[in-house]
Amino acid sequence: MSLDIEFSIWLAQFQYLDGFFSFISTRWFASILVLLAGIYFYYLKKFKIFIFICLATSFGDITGNILKELLADTRPCFGHSEIFIQESLIEKECGSQTTGMPSNHAINFFLFSTLLFLTLKNKYITSFYLISSVFVGLSRVFLIKHLLSQVIIGAFIGIFLGIIFYNLFYKWIKT
Repeated sequence: MSLDIEFSIWLAQFQYLDGFFSFISTRWFASILVLLAGIYFYYLKKFKIFIFICLATSFGDITGNILKELLADTRPCFGHSEIFIQESLIEKECGSQTTGMPSNHAINFFLFSTLLFLTLKNKYITSFYLISSVFVGLSRVFLIKHLLSQVIIGAFIGIFLGIIFYNLFYKWIKT
């Protein structure tokens, strides 16, 4: 059994985290974080930077979807469903979205958080967003939607894209 699958089984034993991980994996949680960031940027009178961050994150999401089609690596709830059914972690294979590499949740959260980290000088806010990104990534493993490797690669792609977009944005502003 691979380390990815063993980690998923190990993490899933903490069933008391089910509600927490289920919530932070939803669009509601992401929407709340985006709304709070938007309010903060508006307060700082830097709303254009916020719009840029949202556009960059949308590009990251599209990039993740393209990579999923190219790599065609299955989600654990599909490609390894028999193991997770045997462990009583899922009841059946997951639905129509069967590709899992890379995790778009990880790409989006880490890209957004990286851009916040690079544009804001508030260590408390950026730390909160970075920690949230880690928990969202773990939630995807806990919920058997992704393997740890799919989340880690998604996080790296998100951070990489965040750095690229930050550099492009500030080169564009200076011209």
